[in-house]
Amino acid sequence: MDFVRFIEVMQGVYADAGATLELNAPATEQQIAAAEHELGFAIDPALKAAWRIANGAPSWTPLFARPDFYTGFDFLPIEEALRQRRNMRERAPRYAGYDEEQPRDARLREGWFQDGWLPFAGFSAPVMMLISDASPAASGRSGQIIAFVHDPDQMTFVSQDFPNLLAVSATQIAAEPQEYIEED
Repeated sequence: MDFVRFIEVMQGVYADAGATLELNAPATEQQIAAAEHELGFAIDPALKAAWRIANGAPSWTPLFARPDFYTGFDFLPIEEALRQRRNMRERAPRYAGYDEEQPRDARLREGWFQDGWLPFAGFSAPVMMLISDASPAASGRSGQIIAFVHDPDQMTFVSQDFPNLLAVSATQIAAEPQEYIEED
């Protein structure tokens, strides 16, 4: 699913739930270029296309869902996504040698932080975040989506890519909007 279609679907879901989906103005090409310069890698094309349509959404506007969890994730503006990434990178040395309680999905590289990770959605970020992964393990693929959950800290595989996450999120939120959306 592309982001334009996703937003159309979500606007309908919000309307049916008695709410209005609000989005921020599009990110500028200068904001996107500056982000990629800071990151040192190209942002996944589907995620970049989303930011070109909306530079995130206001806080407490659930737009994404982690499969099989009743947690709605806000779409972070580029500046907030970069800030969350900087914070993770800064904290990462404290987690050297970190081992999760459960073995990590083989598609994800080990460690508490990877330079190719870019958070783009959050629930009370940084408590829970969805992350675009540009540095997957050998059995993963660039652009896959992972989830970070704090306490106990864990990284889990969520989706093969951003378009798949959109489709899953739309289906899941539409099925039980009362779990995600508050009426206006």
